[in-house]
Amino acid sequence: MTRSQRSRRLTDPVLQVSIAAAWMALAATTAQAQGNAPPLRKYVGSPDYPALLKEPAVKAKLQAVVGKQLPALMRNIDVTGDMGLVSGAITISGNASHKGGEEEGVICVAEYDGTVQAAILSKGRITVFAKDAKYDGLMICIKDWITQVNSGHRDRFAQPKNVQFSKPN
Repeated sequence: MTRSQRSRRLTDPVLQVSIAAAWMALAATTAQAQGNAPPLRKYVGSPDYPALLKEPAVKAKLQAVVGKQLPALMRNIDVTGDMGLVSGAITISGNASHKGGEEEGVICVAEYDGTVQAAILSKGRITVFAKDAKYDGLMICIKDWITQVNSGHRDRFAQPKNVQFSKPN
């Protein structure tokens, strides 16, 4: 390949876009590896939800959105597992001791800005706590929790009729 041909290849728009995309991906990977992940992400996979709820970015927002119902919410997540990550929100879900299916709760915290939404199942009714009272504005983790609670968690234990497994070729 001549110098002229190499020069023309480097000015090819498709090649330039490909090189730019590769550099951007490398920069993003490097930034994340250097600790530029959202500061709250460190809690994902941890059982220490009280530490997350004490974070300044979270504590005030949780109190503001839940208000006087905070003790009930905390009682309803007394038994919980490790925190998860659902569509950019750290999720704490659980139930009151010996009250699974009756008294349950969820807290979702946006990993980037600490926005908080929560919900309680108590006496058969789900109460949602969010800054905006619009269902379509709820975080996916709240909606997913509502779906599970409304199904009685059946699909976690019994295979739904419309679920099938593929067979190896």
